[in-house]
Amino acid sequence: MHLYSNTIKAFIARVREDVREIINLEMNLKMDRSRVLYNGIFYPLNIIVFEDNSRLGYFDSRTYELGLSKKLMYQAKDSVLKNVIRHELAHFVAFIIHGPQVMHGEEFKNICRKYSWDRDVEMAYANVVLENDKIEGDLKTEKLLERLKKLLALTSSDNPHERELATLKANQLLLEHNLDMTRQIHPEDETVYVKRVLEATRKQTKHVAIYEILKTFFVSPVFNHGRGIFYLEVIGDKTSVELAEYVAHFLDHELDVMWKDATKKNRDFKGLAAKNSFLRGVAKGYVERIESQKKASAQSFELALIEKNLATQLKTVYSRIGHSSMSAGSHHSGANAAGIESGKNLNIRPGVSNQSTKKLLLE
Repeated sequence: MHLYSNTIKAFIARVREDVREIINLEMNLKMDRSRVLYNGIFYPLNIIVFEDNSRLGYFDSRTYELGLSKKLMYQAKDSVLKNVIRHELAHFVAFIIHGPQVMHGEEFKNICRKYSWDRDVEMAYANVVLENDKIEGDLKTEKLLERLKKLLALTSSDNPHERELATLKANQLLLEHNLDMTRQIHPEDETVYVKRVLEATRKQTKHVAIYEILKTFFVSPVFNHGRGIFYLEVIGDKTSVELAEYVAHFLDHELDVMWKDATKKNRDFKGLAAKNSFLRGVAKGYVERIESQKKASAQSFELALIEKNLATQLKTVYSRIGHSSMSAGSHHSGANAAGIESGKNLNIRPGVSNQSTKKLLLE
């Protein structure tokens, strides 16, 4: 999960200077702003801060991201931080020379030795105990997610009244949470969370339908692109982003199941046009249902306040952003109508799990 705030921006600026110093002086290469010159080619190098209990750092060759854990901001000594940076820069160079298949084998170690970096840099994990108390909201997030988990589980109940009540309570809980976040957080102190929830080689109508549905969970979904992939990110506060990730994974499977069920009931639903029309209908039906519930549960000025805060969070991460349309492609009116009806009855019931590990890995 990527993080953005004024404090984090200051940390990234400091890290960028460390990266530039290591690249220019230790590696005898040249870094100009966010690009590194290697053998006559400028390669991008994007520095981000993320939150993950299992890793201190990583390099992603698809997006040219050098990621550093938020934990490094608080307790890591300069020497520890620089060794994590060196480790990820070694992966950066290993990718340029050997491709993405190199992990921590001999090629990687040879790169570390080439730049006279010691074994602490080569290590695949860091034996560092970092204080975690300053990472706020973890326990509160877990409790809220657990409550939402129970409510979402009830949406699969055989009792129609219980299903509807559970959906209403889950939406009300998320609404109250986002209103609290909007009222309490000062913009200059706010940490904005970004998480990649889905990725594939090609964007399909299913992904755009998921995009539309996720907006009802008080996050800003965004499509982005890397080397040979596209991915769907969500932006918002920590709880909403964590929940949106599980919803996205559920929908990625469930929408295919819904389409198969629809084709069994309607033999004339054939071809890509019918499928895309059905999926657009599912998104429309679900969104209309949830939006009507929101309007019944909150004042218009409260919803406007949340929307304004979401727009501010989105702008913090991406100053310019486009929009994904649901209207493209051929239309099948029967499949679309069936999709709308299915969307109105769609119940989201993912499980929310907590993951933890003692080792802090370097990738």
